[in-house]
Amino acid sequence: MSRKGIPNKMNKFDTDIAPRLSEIREWIEEGDSIRDICRKLSISQDTWYRYQKEHETLSELVNLGRRVMQARVEKSLLKLCTGYEFEELKTIVEEDRSGKKRTKLEKVKRHQPPSAQAISFFLRNRCPEEWSDKKELVLDTAQNEQARKRLFLQMLSGEEDAPEEPPADEGFDSED
Repeated sequence: MSRKGIPNKMNKFDTDIAPRLSEIREWIEEGDSIRDICRKLSISQDTWYRYQKEHETLSELVNLGRRVMQARVEKSLLKLCTGYEFEELKTIVEEDRSGKKRTKLEKVKRHQPPSAQAISFFLRNRCPEEWSDKKELVLDTAQNEQARKRLFLQMLSGEEDAPEEPPADEGFDSED
């Protein structure tokens, strides 16, 4: 274990983590969680986060790995939204007249149609103003506020005349 202030002393980061930076990047790009990476490196999560703060190279490597993984996922989502072609290997077993079986591999081109669910997800997240399921409804309650004030003032002055009722669609109940 290294102590601060002692020059040229190797610490666990230098001996165990730095030599494995390329592996760590691959793990992050493959989507491994921090818990999984820490287990593979035999360190705690607290140590992992401390190393990220102390070593800019590790922090940059983590950010780069995450950006690569995110780009792959976005590309896959776009493929699901637009549909794509792919080749599939088909194994065909044939039996000739003598009963001898022959195996034949055949490449078949297939089309994966667009996914409605992926399209919906993409549009709701990329263009929420137009495609979000949540709609913001703003009600103008200025008219209701004025009616409440008039009713309150009439109640204070002791007037017995029925207050002017606002339109029914404003949600005002005159018995309040």
